[in-house]
Amino acid sequence: MARKRTTPPRQTQARGAKILSAYLENADVFRTAKTNGTTPRGPAVLVLRNRPDFDKKDFDRKARDLVRLGQQGRLSKAKSDRTANNVYHQGGRGTKPGTRTRTNVFRDRVTRRLTRNRRLTQEHGTRETNQYLANKELVERLYGGRGPIRARGEGLDPDHIHELQLDGADTYANLRLMDAWTNRELGREISLALRDVPEGTPVIVRVLP
Repeated sequence: MARKRTTPPRQTQARGAKILSAYLENADVFRTAKTNGTTPRGPAVLVLRNRPDFDKKDFDRKARDLVRLGQQGRLSKAKSDRTANNVYHQGGRGTKPGTRTRTNVFRDRVTRRLTRNRRLTQEHGTRETNQYLANKELVERLYGGRGPIRARGEGLDPDHIHELQLDGADTYANLRLMDAWTNRELGREISLALRDVPEGTPVIVRVLP
């Protein structure tokens, strides 16, 4: 029987190695089952931990929600579908009709809400009366999240509270803003941690202090 892993993968413990934000505690069980063509028993145990380059507040909030969803039996490995987040958008102010991701539509809606009086300049109001000025930093991070992100704080992303890769619903109610670097890196590492887990397998989440 494969031994249950209770510590991070060896490469993450080496001196100077990059800290993983997600790994599978019982990865050996799923790797062995995949190799032997058998079906593993029990849930996949996903372990999360904060990285020094993450926004701690956003990571903690995300981790708490995933722990809660796992305890409620609502997490499972979902089928990978690159078009799952696509919706038809009728177009509007400055945008053409067509297929877009729901996260990008959400980003634009939030931006428009924050910049309703965007034509005002600093000479035409104060922070209290000019909504654009009041939300300038937030709006700049939303625009920053449209492109590549190299560090914490460079941008904001709409994040699925209940991860799509963990069978979350692609709805606007399941979206909220999150530090883009933290969101993308954590999502990427969760995907890598679950690569040997069959679709439909229940997932529970633990968080390291």
